[in-house]
Amino acid sequence: MQQEMKPFFSPIHNDLQISESDYAQTEVCIAMADAMARTTNHSLYIIDYNRKNFLYVSSNPLFLCGYSAEEVKEKGYDFYFEVVPANELQKLIEINEAGFKFYYNQPIEKRLNFVIEYDFPIQVSGHGHLIHHKLAPILLSKNGNIWLTFCTVSLSPKKTAGNVRISDKTNADRFVYSFEGRRWKKQQEPLLSEREREILQLSVKGLSNVEIGEYLFIDANTVKFHKKKLFEKLHAENITEAIGIATNMKLI
Repeated sequence: MQQEMKPFFSPIHNDLQISESDYAQTEVCIAMADAMARTTNHSLYIIDYNRKNFLYVSSNPLFLCGYSAEEVKEKGYDFYFEVVPANELQKLIEINEAGFKFYYNQPIEKRLNFVIEYDFPIQVSGHGHLIHHKLAPILLSKNGNIWLTFCTVSLSPKKTAGNVRISDKTNADRFVYSFEGRRWKKQQEPLLSEREREILQLSVKGLSNVEIGEYLFIDANTVKFHKKKLFEKLHAENITEAIGIATNMKLI
């Protein structure tokens, strides 16, 4: 088990210098994650890179693959070796290593600003599902190493695995990982049309597709078309996420 788990924690340092007393603050993290789990259909879990296990796993069945939340928590990273197809495991390990290297190339004071997301397949009752995995650091150790990470899991809208991106939530910087070049490339800021910006701004106000169409004198199906293009440009799953991404990137 330890030999198999090792690639998932490379290049994490073996000693993060986390004391038992430090774990008192994790109770708040667990309580907040559990509260969030009651408000969403996404699966949520918290990775503890010090103890190399899962600190929390929500009961949403999407991520559990037929197991209970407690069983997945007990399995820890062994869980991945059971539910991720063998031919995809190496890609998942590469994503982990590339993500860690990216984080550790950043100044310590910026490491909590980044979110990494990617798609990979899991097997559920003999059926394959492509899931979207999004991770954000919660706490760093005193020496700047990643200690706890909050993770969300949802069904991916994509057709293939990969699609690895890192976003800086304090500005418009986004980075895409190239498996061919084994490196990160800074992504150009998406160019939104005037119509797309208008639809985003009206969506912020809570208007429906029909109401947006009436306001702009276009058909509701045309509004749906523009939203679809927006989702593609912003790599968003829905209008709420698109608004959040556009706001973070200062596009609206």
